[in-house]
Amino acid sequence: MQIGSHLLKNNLVVAPMAGVTDRPFRQLCKKLGAGLAVSEMVTSNSLLYGSEKTRRRANHEGEVDPISVQIAGADPKMMAEAAKYNVDNGAQIIDINMGCPAKKICNVMAGSALLKDEPLVAQILRAVVNAVNVPVTLKIRTGWDKQNRNAIAVAKMAEDIGVQA
Repeated sequence: MQIGSHLLKNNLVVAPMAGVTDRPFRQLCKKLGAGLAVSEMVTSNSLLYGSEKTRRRANHEGEVDPISVQIAGADPKMMAEAAKYNVDNGAQIIDINMGCPAKKICNVMAGSALLKDEPLVAQILRAVVNAVNVPVTLKIRTGWDKQNRNAIAVAKMAEDIGVQA
């Protein structure tokens, strides 16, 4: 499996999970054979960049390449800035979260709630892809609920915009 110029040793990918996929866990997963282990979700809110939690999540010391960081938010400009911030701090792949179903994320129109607004999805994807010179990936669900499944349309849109996986 290849994402941009990063040839993974296999297609075993550890999904980003808040409170689970911290740096030691990612290091362990890669040591045990994962081809890629994505970081915990990092907010796109620049006011939180200086927080201890964000600094901890931006620390990739000792990690095996490629380093993939997941960002979340609903504002295209803030998402682009978050992508740049994380690339400047060592991210080699940026993963956009449009799959989280948690209420606290969806209530601010982020995560899987974004799937309700395909024009906004396109704006966010374009902003992030254009902001960084590393591959961008996208985490989505089949839709925002069981009755509204638009994953195929969103995936085609993402591919057209330049999202790598």
